[in-house]
Amino acid sequence: MENKKKYYFQFTIVCIGSLLLAYGLSQIQNRYFSTNHFWIPTLFFALSTLGTNALLTKSDKTSKEFVFKTLALSMARLLVCMIFVFVYSLINKEQALAFTCHFMIQYLIFTVFEISFLLKYIKQAS
Repeated sequence: MENKKKYYFQFTIVCIGSLLLAYGLSQIQNRYFSTNHFWIPTLFFALSTLGTNALLTKSDKTSKEFVFKTLALSMARLLVCMIFVFVYSLINKEQALAFTCHFMIQYLIFTVFEISFLLKYIKQAS
């Protein structure tokens, strides 16, 4: 129970920090970061990180199935990310570059957070 509280606290800090970073970058007036939709990638990755971690922490953490599920979910998440950015770029061509830059920064932040959480989760098993 203590680990879940710690995880959700760290998750909240990462979400707030990444949202503040995205907002700060969106205030820079250039084509790489100036967008009104800076918050969408943060929301997308917050929900996908919660979903991925919920699915991964339900099962046994030492089995080969855990490794397979981790890799499969990572690949599925990357595919969904690419589709999401592609659809956005079709809908809003003017801000597509800025949105993609924000999206990639958020992807890196949340991926590092998720991997560090999973490594700690696996270490607890051994």
